[in-house]
Amino acid sequence: MNPEHVPDPLSTPMLNLPTFDIPERDPLSWKMTWEEVTEETEEQRQFYMKHYDSPERRLRDKNPKPFRLH
Repeated sequence: MNPEHVPDPLSTPMLNLPTFDIPERDPLSWKMTWEEVTEETEEQRQFYMKHYDSPERRLRDKNPKPFRLH
């Protein structure tokens, strides 16, 4: 058997990817302007800023307390 004709199994992976009869479409947001998107998501942004983010936390994350062995 000639080694030049033997395919390398690692170079040709067998991918069993799904095929769709109808192409997938993006949600309707692709038709929205940036201003409409920001207006629509303002409530979620405010909730996130109130519960998960703050200027203090961002400052702390950027400048963590240095590790020191005592």
